Formats: sequence, structure tokens, C-alpha cells
Amino acid sequence: MYMLDKNILQGNQGETLFYNLCKRDRYDITKATSYQNKCDHTDFFVRLKNNIRSVDVKSIKKINGRLQDEKYYIELTHDWGGAGWIYAESMYLIAFETFESFKIYRREKILNYILDKGINNFEHTTRQKDKSLCILLKREDINALTYKTLYK
Repeated sequence: MYMLDKNILQGNQGETLFYNLCKRDRYDITKATSYQNKCDHTDFFVRLKNNIRSVDVKSIKKINGRLQDEKYYIELTHDWGGAGWIYAESMYLIAFETFESFKIYRREKILNYILDKGINNFEHTTRQKDKSLCILLKREDINALTYKTLYK
């Protein structure tokens, strides 16, 4: 349970940082409701370009016990066994924390990239609970898909 609590704390810190960076850079941002967060995989609504978009923020993750930003966890199946956030049609943008920034992508473009390459052609992993299933996606492989970079 301790590890899960640490992951939740890290996630909350990433979301707070994202919010504060958007405010610093004068982007319109509002926090999603608890329902939208849990059911729609949406942490915020933000205007980074012309339109207000839903955003799910993902904090920097560990692999083999080491914080790293070379690979992103892409959730195919969530902890309760249902479809992971990559399939959440109501979520427009995904913001991955890196050491220097938040790299923001359109969820649909990442999903299409994965499907075009073939889900089985990626490294698969599970998280703390055994029902979740993720693939590890190399950041460098999707750099061309970047929608926006929000620097720390």
C-alpha cells in the first residue's frame, strides 16, 4: 500500500505542477470534477491553442526503481480490468511529465500510432495491481506527434 500511496502523491504533485505552469504561462485552465477525473480520465480543461481541451496529466514514472522520462506508460487495461485511458474518447490531450517539461499529445494520435505499429510490437508491463496492462512507449518514437511542450 505504501508504494501506491507514493504513486498517488507523485501523480498529485505532477497535476499541481501542470496547473501552476499553465497559470504561469497564462493559459486558461480549470480543474475537472471528481466524476470527470475518474470516469473520463480528465484532470483539467485547458486552452493551449484556440479551443478548450480535456487533459489527463501523467507524472514522471519509474522503471526498475529509477525515475525516467524516456518511456511512457500507456494504459491498455486499468486496475479494475476495464479499458485503459488510451481508449477514453472524452479525453482529448495527454500531458506526460518529463524532467524538463510536460510533453502534450493528442490521445487519438498516440492510439493510432500504437495501432498502426501493432500493440504486440511494444514492451508490455503491469503495475502494482495485476489487472492493469500497459505498454511502454518510447518518447523519441512519438516526438513528431507533440501537440505542445510546456516547459518547467
